[in-house]
Amino acid sequence: MQAKIAGLGRRLGALLYDWFLMLAIWILTCFVWFPIQGEAVTGPALTTVLALEMAVFYAFCWIRHGETLGMRAWRIRLVNAEGRSPTVKNVVIRLLTAPPSLLCFGIGYLWFYVSKSEQALPDYLSQTFVVYLENNR
Repeated sequence: MQAKIAGLGRRLGALLYDWFLMLAIWILTCFVWFPIQGEAVTGPALTTVLALEMAVFYAFCWIRHGETLGMRAWRIRLVNAEGRSPTVKNVVIRLLTAPPSLLCFGIGYLWFYVSKSEQALPDYLSQTFVVYLENNR
């Protein structure tokens, strides 16, 4: 991989931007969900819908453009080993491995600091790289 690998700080900054966007989407979902359910908005069905929204958001953005809105703001992009936008397989593996990597005290992301290829565990397992875009697009 010839491109410059994005540091963990940039990745976390982009993630924070994306979480604000996801929060807005989730609030809208809850406003729609409330009249349907007719009571407090909770439960496993809603949780499943919110998780699916997040997965679809990331999958769509990564497959189509290789970046989310937060990644665009922080000038980083997700690419496969050939330097192109990731495949559906890459994205599915990444979506399945990212939450456990974060929830296990962030060890999957701290892997970035010991990996020779500067990949976090979800990057390594999905055969993707998060690269820093130095030049103008």
